[in-house]
Amino acid sequence: MRSSFCFVFLLAVALGGAFGVARADEAPRPPSVAYVANDAGTVRAFRIDAATGALAPLGAAVTSPDKNPYSVTVDPAGRWLFVAHGDASSVVAFEIDATSRELKPAAHSRAETPDYAVFAAIEPAGRFLYVSAMVGDAIAAYAIDPSSAALTPVPGSPFAAGTRPSGSAIHPSGRYLYVTNLTARSVVGFAIDRGTGALQPLPGSPFPAGVNPRAIAIEPGGRFAYVVNAASNDISSYSIDFDTGALAPLAGGPVPTGENPRAVVVAPGGAHLYVASHFGDSIWGYAIDRASGALRPLSGKPFAAGKNPRGLAIDRRGMFLYCTNYGANTVSAYRIDPATGALSELQGSPYAAGDGPFGIAIF
Repeated sequence: MRSSFCFVFLLAVALGGAFGVARADEAPRPPSVAYVANDAGTVRAFRIDAATGALAPLGAAVTSPDKNPYSVTVDPAGRWLFVAHGDASSVVAFEIDATSRELKPAAHSRAETPDYAVFAAIEPAGRFLYVSAMVGDAIAAYAIDPSSAALTPVPGSPFAAGTRPSGSAIHPSGRYLYVTNLTARSVVGFAIDRGTGALQPLPGSPFPAGVNPRAIAIEPGGRFAYVVNAASNDISSYSIDFDTGALAPLAGGPVPTGENPRAVVVAPGGAHLYVASHFGDSIWGYAIDRASGALRPLSGKPFAAGKNPRGLAIDRRGMFLYCTNYGANTVSAYRIDPATGALSELQGSPYAAGDGPFGIAIF
C-alpha cells in the first residue's frame, strides 16, 4: 500500500508539471506550441492561443534532412523535438528555443535506425528514446545526451519486437514500454532498465490484440491501456499490473470505433479518449470509467474531421484537441467540453499545415 501511495503521489507531481500546473517557485510557462511533421520533410510550429485554442504559425517551417516523417515527440523538458522518418530509417533531432519555442537543427541531429522508423517515444525522465522500426521488426533504443540531443545506442539495441512493430507508449512510471505488432495482432511489452535503458520482455508478452493494431495510449494514472485496431475497426482495452507490467483484457471485449483507426489519445485528466478514423474522416470519443477502465461512446460522436485524419494531440491543460488531416493538408482544432468530453470545432479551423501533415506533438 505504501509503495502504491508513493507512486500515485510522484505521478501526480509529474503530471502537474506536464499539464502546466505552475508551482509557487517557478516562472509561468510560455504558451503551448504544436509541432506538425509533413510528408515534404518539413516541421511546422504553431503557437496555441491559451484562451481560444486557435493556431498561429510560429516562425518558418524547418526542413529535415530526411523525407517521410512519420511521428514527432518532444522530450519532457521541452528542449528537443525528435522526428522518426520511415523511408529514411532515421530519427532526427531539432532544438526548441526556450523562449520563442521555434525550432532549429540540433548539432548532433541524426541517428540511423532499423528499417522504416515509425514511432518514437521518450521515457518520463527524458534519458532514453525508443523507436519502433516496422520493417526491421525491432525497437531501437538510445540514450539521449541532455546537452546536445546526441543519440547513443543502449546495450543490446536494437531489440526484437515481433512483426511489424508500429505504435508505442511508455508507462507513466517509466518502467514499461508497449509496442503494437501490426501483423501479429498483439502488443509486445518490455521492462525498461532504469539505469541503462535496455529492454527485457515482460512475462506473458506478447499480449493479444485485434486485427492490425496500429497505435496505443495509456491513461495518466497508468492503470489502463487502449489499442486501436486498424483492420477490425475496434479498440482493445487492458488493465495494467503495476508490479509486473502485464496487460489483461478488460471485460466486455473490444469496443467498436470508426473505419481504419490510426491514432488514439487520452485526455490529461484521464476521463476521455479520442480515436482518429482515417477512412471515416472523423474523430470518435469515449468516456473512461475511472474504476473499471471501460469505454462508453460520447454523445454526438463521431465528430467530423478533415480528409484522412492521421495524428491526434491534446494541449497540456486538456482544453483543446488537434487532429492532422493527411488528405486535406490541414489541422483541425476542437474545444473539449470538460464535463461531457464532446468536441466543438474552433472558429477558424481547419488550419493550413503543409503538404501531407502526419505526426503532431504539443508542448
